[in-house]
Amino acid sequence: MLKAIYRAGLVVLLLSGCSMLTTQASLMADENWYQLGFNQGSRGENADEEAVLQSETQAVAPVLAVDYPAYRRGYQKGLESYCSLEQMRRFGLERRMDWGVCEFRRQDGQLYQNYWQQGFDRSLPGNG
Repeated sequence: MLKAIYRAGLVVLLLSGCSMLTTQASLMADENWYQLGFNQGSRGENADEEAVLQSETQAVAPVLAVDYPAYRRGYQKGLESYCSLEQMRRFGLERRMDWGVCEFRRQDGQLYQNYWQQGFDRSLPGNG
């Protein structure tokens, strides 16, 4: 029984990974640079550098040129949605001192820091 559950979980993971790559390739083929950037930002990934993105795009379709400014606009918008107040609280619950791609939120005033602190305080023994 456990083997069957394990195999089913593995299949789901593999398919979701393939799906993400297919989506990325289809966005490149459709030249939907804004959405590609948005998707990466909303998952909390680091932005691709222009040369890397161009190289990946050439593997999909050699004739395409990357609209890097559109990609960056989408990435920034996606990153703003990922780096939400709730995400800061989760970082606090995880006791993360490094906010990764959300580090820019430290400059956005005390609100994000307060949400992080709330999560951090809840993570302490006896505060669960």
